Order: sequence, then structure tokens, then C-alpha cells
Amino acid sequence: MGISALLNDPLGYLKNLLLLLPAILPALVLHEWGHAFVATKLGDPTPSMLGRLTVDPRKHIDPIGFISMLVIGLGWAKPVPINPRYYKHPRRDDFFVSIAGITMNLIQFAFGCVVLVALFILSAYGHVNLSSGTMYYVMIIVENFIWLNLSLAVFNLLPVPPLDGYHVINDLILRKSLFASPQAARIGQMILLALLWTGLLDKPLYAVKSWAYSGLINALLQFCRTVGIV
Repeated sequence: MGISALLNDPLGYLKNLLLLLPAILPALVLHEWGHAFVATKLGDPTPSMLGRLTVDPRKHIDPIGFISMLVIGLGWAKPVPINPRYYKHPRRDDFFVSIAGITMNLIQFAFGCVVLVALFILSAYGHVNLSSGTMYYVMIIVENFIWLNLSLAVFNLLPVPPLDGYHVINDLILRKSLFASPQAARIGQMILLALLWTGLLDKPLYAVKSWAYSGLINALLQFCRTVGIV
């Protein structure tokens, strides 16, 4: 998707956007809700006081980040404010809060794969036709849901501030201040933009996502064979 696609096929572009919406909203909203939920459970009232302990998209969606996700496939939501002074074990608790958003995306990715395998099985038994009618669009939505959540999880694991992966590697290995300085965050953003612009991340990220996707799908199919479903 991009400007060229919009110019060449406006109706097709709009249709693709509509098929992305059911994936984008839960992927972004539940990612941020995961941060808010875990931070609250660990004693930080900040997300709740600021109205972020909710799955209401209006509380989480950043308009520019949302439009960016629709147009170029890369976007963001409003970061959940947290205050580590409330944590009993600051570094351990920061790790759990940081990994929570990624975990929510991985849970959604796994759920999407379960749905996809279930559709494959229903198709094999002749109960649904995946190539025609409504089911064709259902398949596209499910696949968008799978790949978007997996992409967000893998991307956020990159150990570059301000991504969650930086907190993870810092809490486990670097042991520096819980939050990167504004200067370090700006440098990290510049590095990420450069990597994305040059496409240097494309192949390694795709390799990781393909490995995770094929691995889980094959594991689910093997489980179904083991229990006699297929």
C-alpha cells in the first residue's frame, strides 16, 4: 500500500484499508492496554488515573500514527505514561511492563493462527469455501491480523530506544537508567528511520516473522493430526 496504489486504484486502495481496520485497532489498542494493565497490577496508578486502563480506542489511538499505519503499514499508538517510583522492584517490574505490549501482540498472533488453521480444516471438510464470497474477505482479515500483530511484536523487540526491546535488554543486561535520555531516544528514532528507509531491516525481520508463522502453523496442524481432528 502507498501513494502509487491510491492513484492507480482508489477503490481497491479503500477496500484494502477497510480490510486492515479489524487488525490495526486491536493490535495497537491491546498493546497499550497490556502496558497499562501490568503497570497497574504492579502498583503504578498512573495509567488508571489518566484513563488508559481501558480498551476504548479513543484513549489509545494517535491520529498520525494510525494514519501512518493505514498508509505505509508502520504506525504507533499513544505511549502509556508510567511512573516506576511506584514499583517495588523497579528493574524487574519495568521488564514486565515493557514486555506486556509485545506479549499482547503475540497472543493475538497466536489466536489468529488458531482461527486460520480452523478455517483450513473447515475448508478441507467442505464446510466453507475460502476462495469465494464472504469467506474470501474473512481470510484476508485473518491474515492481516496475524501478520500485523507479529510485525508489531518483532519490531518492538528491537533493542533501540524508545522501543520496548530497549527496556527489555536494558533491564536484563545493560542495567542503565530505566528510561533512555531524550537525546538517546532521538538518536534511536533516527537509527530506526534510517534502517526502515534503506530497507536493511526488511530481510531479517521477514525471516524472523516467517519462521514464527510457519513454526506455529505447523505446530497447530501437527496437534490437530495428533488428536485426530485431521
